[in-house]
Amino acid sequence: MSIATSARIAVGVLAIAISVRPMEAQQQAAVRVPTSVLKRYVGDYVHPAGGTVMVRLEGNTLFAETPGRRTPFVPISETLFMYGPVFTAEFVIDQAGGVTQVATDGAGVEYRLRRKGSPPEPPAASPPAVHVPRSVLERYVGVYEYIPGQMQRTDLRIVVRLDGDTLIRQMGQEAVLRPISETRFKVGNTSLTVEFVVDEAGVTPVLGSGFQQMLARLTSKR
Repeated sequence: MSIATSARIAVGVLAIAISVRPMEAQQQAAVRVPTSVLKRYVGDYVHPAGGTVMVRLEGNTLFAETPGRRTPFVPISETLFMYGPVFTAEFVIDQAGGVTQVATDGAGVEYRLRRKGSPPEPPAASPPAVHVPRSVLERYVGVYEYIPGQMQRTDLRIVVRLDGDTLIRQMGQEAVLRPISETRFKVGNTSLTVEFVVDEAGVTPVLGSGFQQMLARLTSKR
């Protein structure tokens, strides 16, 4: 597959991801953001796969433009916006004045799009290393199914396995789960987190946070 094709696919996934629809996200009320703030985010953003997402301001509304598609950003706060039915986009301005658009579904996918002309994004601070006993990690291994009622699709599964003393999560792609505590983990090199809740009913991973939170249930050990 060519780089150009990969870029089109990745930008397309970001623009039209509609297979999962967290109900809380649909119910989130929009807020008004001053035009002076919205203007800070206008520009062309480079997708990690090489595509470009153009952010334009029309009246009091920001739009993301990709080939054949125009999607409004619906404000949740002055920096965080709904982007379609699933994704949110957060605009982060760093100390050097660079702008990064962090687009995520809150559960398993995150894209970081840097605005053209911005200096390189500063490296994220590495969290302190946390050791979790293997006996604890083994509790989380298995196949998970999303709890019904959170999305349109019902065939999505999450597989968690151990590679040595490292948890690996597979949701389409594999990602290392880096421990923040014995129950909370950072997903790969993203800002996404997952928390495993163990109770009398079994193990429930809580994916994402806030109104994008989604729940699954351990169905089998494997």
